[in-house]
Amino acid sequence: MKIEEARVRFIPAVEEILDQCRLVDEFVDKEKFRMMIATIWGNAVLEPDRSGIIEDDLPVLHDFLNEELSRVVGADETLMSTFEFLVSKKGADSMSRLQTSQHHREFLFYFARLILQREVEPKG
Repeated sequence: MKIEEARVRFIPAVEEILDQCRLVDEFVDKEKFRMMIATIWGNAVLEPDRSGIIEDDLPVLHDFLNEELSRVVGADETLMSTFEFLVSKKGADSMSRLQTSQHHREFLFYFARLILQREVEPKG
């Protein structure tokens, strides 16, 4: 899959996520968006076929998600920085505010350890 195909296939899903993260008009809860994109990435890595891709497409999906994070959250935002955020005190506070289940937090921390290639401890 090429990045153009990824954009066509996955923009509708990202737009749906944005709708769920939209507070009013053009104001988006960027912390919720980060968490949802990180969750999508984790699920795609675990079961690419359930995401409608094959394992070889993961690098393209990774690039696409980085584009969307940059577009919505800010120019320097990537999956790496999203996972850095999620394991920070601010990320922990955000997950508490969003009432993220313990199971979901553990899932995100599992992927944070893989992506950041270090041990991470829940903050907060």
